[in-house]
Amino acid sequence: MSNLLSISFLQLLAGVLCVVATIFAFLSLLSFFRSHALRLSAIIFVTALSLFCNNAWNYFAALFIIATAVTEIEFLQNLAAIIRGDKYYFAYKQAVAGEVKPSQIDKTPNLRSPMEYKILNTLWTKQVNKYQDLSVLFTFKIFPNSPEFNEFRLAGAKLIGEGLIAETPNDGSYHITQKGYDYCKQHYREFGFDQWWPEETLDQEKLKKVLGNK
Repeated sequence: MSNLLSISFLQLLAGVLCVVATIFAFLSLLSFFRSHALRLSAIIFVTALSLFCNNAWNYFAALFIIATAVTEIEFLQNLAAIIRGDKYYFAYKQAVAGEVKPSQIDKTPNLRSPMEYKILNTLWTKQVNKYQDLSVLFTFKIFPNSPEFNEFRLAGAKLIGEGLIAETPNDGSYHITQKGYDYCKQHYREFGFDQWWPEETLDQEKLKKVLGNK
């Protein structure tokens, strides 16, 4: 993509911004000014770097990066989902907010998708094998670049809407709920064998202990 402005002008402006950003970086060493100074320093550095690159795509990326410092992250997530046309993200948000209608939830076990079974089977197996009393909750997630990610999030949103699993607030990992644990006690035979970390199978002795506590 062609350059948008004069190189000499951009170099001068970016250089001045780098100096200003450095000043704010040093000011951040003062405790009473640290938060604002660090934020301003980061914003100005990003602006300077984008000007040095002198490319429209870099300007666009810098706009998003800077926006994270001055607006709510949820707004940016929604905007990014709209740009990508990601319908799964909004289905997930509806489930988390408790807006999934009863008609959207398949309550008949044999209507569950393979991905729902895979999530439940993974959480159930690891929970039984490691922490049968739910004193600690096993959590997991998959990386966004995984081919299964969209399907994983959509199935997870449906399970969250049913209250069978929940999501950790810090990193978005899934874990089983008490309702989900009780559900798995009744329906684990329907899950099949597909799960993450399939080499770790359900410990039959621990399973007997869990089922004996029903």
